[in-house]
Amino acid sequence: METRLAQQTLERVLHRTTSLCKVCKNALPAEIVADAAGEVWMRKTCHDHGPQAVRLSTSADWYQRTRSIQQRRVAPKVIQRAVDHGCPFDCGPCENHTQRIRLPVVTITSACNLDCPICYVHNKNDGAFHMDVGAFARVLDHLRTDHGGELDIVNLTGGEPTVHPHFLEFLAMARQAGVHRVTICTNGIRLAKDEGLVERIAELGGRVALSFDSFEKDADEVLQGARLLSIKLACLEHLEKHGVDTTLIPVMTRGVNDHEIGRILRFAFGKPNIRHIEVHTMTFTGQSGVAFPRSGRISMLEVLERIEETSEGLLCVDDFVPSPCAHPLCYQIAYLLVDPEGGDPIPFTRFMTKQELYEALSDRLYLEPTAKLERAMRESIDRLWIRGGPDAERTLGLLKRLLGLMFPSGEDLSHAAALRVAEQAVKAVYVHSHMDEETFDTERAADCCDSNCYADGTTIPVCNYNVLYREKEAHFNLTPRRWNDRTGGQRSFPSLPIVTG
Repeated sequence: METRLAQQTLERVLHRTTSLCKVCKNALPAEIVADAAGEVWMRKTCHDHGPQAVRLSTSADWYQRTRSIQQRRVAPKVIQRAVDHGCPFDCGPCENHTQRIRLPVVTITSACNLDCPICYVHNKNDGAFHMDVGAFARVLDHLRTDHGGELDIVNLTGGEPTVHPHFLEFLAMARQAGVHRVTICTNGIRLAKDEGLVERIAELGGRVALSFDSFEKDADEVLQGARLLSIKLACLEHLEKHGVDTTLIPVMTRGVNDHEIGRILRFAFGKPNIRHIEVHTMTFTGQSGVAFPRSGRISMLEVLERIEETSEGLLCVDDFVPSPCAHPLCYQIAYLLVDPEGGDPIPFTRFMTKQELYEALSDRLYLEPTAKLERAMRESIDRLWIRGGPDAERTLGLLKRLLGLMFPSGEDLSHAAALRVAEQAVKAVYVHSHMDEETFDTERAADCCDSNCYADGTTIPVCNYNVLYREKEAHFNLTPRRWNDRTGGQRSFPSLPIVTG
């Protein structure tokens, strides 16, 4: 006890927030502190369940520098809830929420054909819930209202969305509604076994986000409860054959698969139809993840460092920037320019500044062919001409080629056509750090741009949903939990710059 108290006297408080008790999930005041070793810890105490602590980062300098970056907040058009209990107990969104949805998530089924040890949600196969067509249509209507008729992306998830009897109809409906990216989160089992289904997804313009955690059989079994590599590879073969735009989603877990991230990236960069790799940090929620050994917890910075260590210089920590549309501790993003001749892709930060990339991303969750991007590319070309260097000629050639294809002189290329060119010429790596009961921070929750969407127009930030709300729903639980009298919620937040839109 004396040793612990002595260590805490050497700590300095970085900021204060509201978190949750890992047992009763009531809200608690929490301090984010830097310890004597320069690591960042969240400390809090529950009256009933005692003191609790969790490490958030291995570097206080990186944490503070990243947290200080100011994101671009665009308030939701429709507010569903007044502040009653305080954050995170009034989701809808409530009056305090600062960010409209950039990634709408629609949970269309509770059924799943796997039972993964790292699953961070609650699923139910007995008397499974399948969203009906009318409810999905209402979800799309509400999203169009909030986005002024323009929708970049809708993410269909579950459970396993491919077991929903109408998921192809949902895909068609979303595409007809003008959604550019309709993404299906899947474990790939059905797609590996049914090439015709993959062909139909391709015809409807759907995209696939495939869980892909490991090339090693033992790690695969630890994370997914089965040895699925052959199934994943068969699924990817079908997706590549039919030209389905694909995202790989590996969940990084300390000591299990974090040494493989470079290999996964190299593999993805070699597949022409894989557009993104979205690396998730292990989170301890849901029916299985809550019981997973905490030795697997890994911070966002550690994932970035693993990428640098295992990618043989292909990417480094400084090649990543936060998403301007989210809290800076939630997303880190790197974009890479593809070489059609087969050379290594080139991170954008090797030819443009991090600020230029950040500004080019400022209006969207994904990089798109905007005037900001065109200006940044032209300025990068000018700098490369002046600077020169061993790789300048190759980079200049690739940049000029892409600039000419996306922004052709004298031609009026549609945004959709320019976007298609851009997607085929770049790769993206996202690192997404979800929260659980132990790491929960209302500062991040209030700025969340990823939300689960309901037919009545209610939207709940994904981490809030996974930690607090989904376990209450009979759709996903044979015995739904009831909330106790929630206490301690954060009722107000500092005045922050918000754009009305």
